[in-house]
Amino acid sequence: MHYSTIAIYNRRKEIASLAADKALELPIMPSGYWFHHDIRDNFYYAIHLYAYCVDKEFTCEWDTEQCKIAKDLALSMIQKVLSLQEKNPLDPMYGHWPLNLGDDPSKAKPNSLPVELMGCLLVLFYHKYQHELPSDVKNDCHQAITHIYESNVYKQTLTYMYHHEAKHTSLKLLLGDFFDNKELIEEGLQLAKKQLTHIQKFGFKEYGALPWFWHWVQSFTCVWEVVKDSEVRSTMNELLDYLWRLRADYYLKGTWVGPHSRQWPHDAPKDRNTLLDYIHFGDFPMPTEIVRLEGTGLFTYELAQEMVKSVTNRTKPIEIRRKIKFSNADDMVTDEAHTYVYITPEFAVGGIWERINEYDNEQQRWDITLPVTQTESVNQALFFHPGIKYIPGDDRHASTYGEVMYHKDTVIQVWNVPFDNKEAISFIIGCLPKGEWQFNNHRGYGKIGDTFLQFHLLNEFKMVEKVDRISITSPLSSNLNGVIMEIISSKEAKELGIYDLLSFITNMEEKNKTCFASDRSAEKINVSYLTWRNELLQFSLDNQGNVDRLLNGQSISFVDYQIM
Repeated sequence: MHYSTIAIYNRRKEIASLAADKALELPIMPSGYWFHHDIRDNFYYAIHLYAYCVDKEFTCEWDTEQCKIAKDLALSMIQKVLSLQEKNPLDPMYGHWPLNLGDDPSKAKPNSLPVELMGCLLVLFYHKYQHELPSDVKNDCHQAITHIYESNVYKQTLTYMYHHEAKHTSLKLLLGDFFDNKELIEEGLQLAKKQLTHIQKFGFKEYGALPWFWHWVQSFTCVWEVVKDSEVRSTMNELLDYLWRLRADYYLKGTWVGPHSRQWPHDAPKDRNTLLDYIHFGDFPMPTEIVRLEGTGLFTYELAQEMVKSVTNRTKPIEIRRKIKFSNADDMVTDEAHTYVYITPEFAVGGIWERINEYDNEQQRWDITLPVTQTESVNQALFFHPGIKYIPGDDRHASTYGEVMYHKDTVIQVWNVPFDNKEAISFIIGCLPKGEWQFNNHRGYGKIGDTFLQFHLLNEFKMVEKVDRISITSPLSSNLNGVIMEIISSKEAKELGIYDLLSFITNMEEKNKTCFASDRSAEKINVSYLTWRNELLQFSLDNQGNVDRLLNGQSISFVDYQIM
């Protein structure tokens, strides 16, 4: 067995063991379930607990009695989950499970979401462990799969080219294989090829969508693990190679750098959903918490080693410029966007140039990202103007306002909020990792790990230190505000004679005495900023939305932005 394979194998065992231990620690509710908020979590923990006990690859460290108790618990939980499936063929929700179990699981209404990934993982679980399962549980699993097969669950056509359809396509292939339905396999294969061709042609419009990117990966990995048809396997290899190369491009020591079309709190402003990354890349501390388990420990798919080495052994900075064309299955382009990321061994800076209205207003437009560590601190630094669905304490859900500029270690965003929007929130918010910080009226300077980070605001701000972050609030003045953030590694800082926070502050303040010039009567902001590399960034935004961006006197161009 190759060294890299052994390392991945060992990390899979670590995650399986972590999941099994967590499962045994979970309190069981009076209903007999671990969770009511999401039925899927009961299933995901149960299949990992069972797999840890019976899969010889995991070399369970428990004694015989403890293993029996754990297996019985896992099997009971699996049966309880399966029992809530709608089994009436005449019901419009036939084949589905409820999502939230409410106060009384027996009365919970079916929902279209759980079957998508859980159905794929049920087939994978049955495929891997059918010979170890007791006959009653094996029969329950088979019957649940049969109900899915006989329902309309997976019979949608391709419309939006997004994660739901990736899972439906995977179900077609898995069920076609399970029931030897060659017509269904062929249908699923053609849809999978269309999805692959589409994302290759237009780009991946669910850019950085966490956790939904992982649903693409996991559902197609289920097919790769189960279906032996050579053409299906070839297509799965192509899809998974594309998806993992996309993931690797934006990888830095457990983090997903750059912009996110959607992002849930378990990945913003701290990268915490890191189990699959740990298994495949392994260059950051082993996770000790599980925020999203799903099928993580059951997959045997391995990445190409050259892909892994290229991102775990970064020695020099790279810039990634990408273009995305937003299109549905009809291939009609409705929008175009450009993403930029600058990645070094110590940090990454980047985002998306255009504001896109994403589902649930969960776009994270830009951030500065530091590697995952074992500290409690967040690892993302960002500023944003709160918008629809914003809730204090949740540093997501930005407004539609603001224009940006990115260049290597530096990001600028300026807000000119229309006066006629009386409902617009009157301040911007900043989120900063914990570290050694000093602040003045408009600026902040920090030393965080192997980096120095600074920000400049147009207006004054208030700072509150929390357990895991520094929170900044800065008011709009005449409906205007702006921020400049720049980061430098300690290694590069030494070349400038910077060895500590004080010398960093002295050096940076001398370079930029003033950065902002706001003409409040004309409702316009001008920015002029000299980076630590002595590159001049100039930026202006007026109240009509007119933007000028100059880098060393030259306009920003998107000519070299390519579709991946």
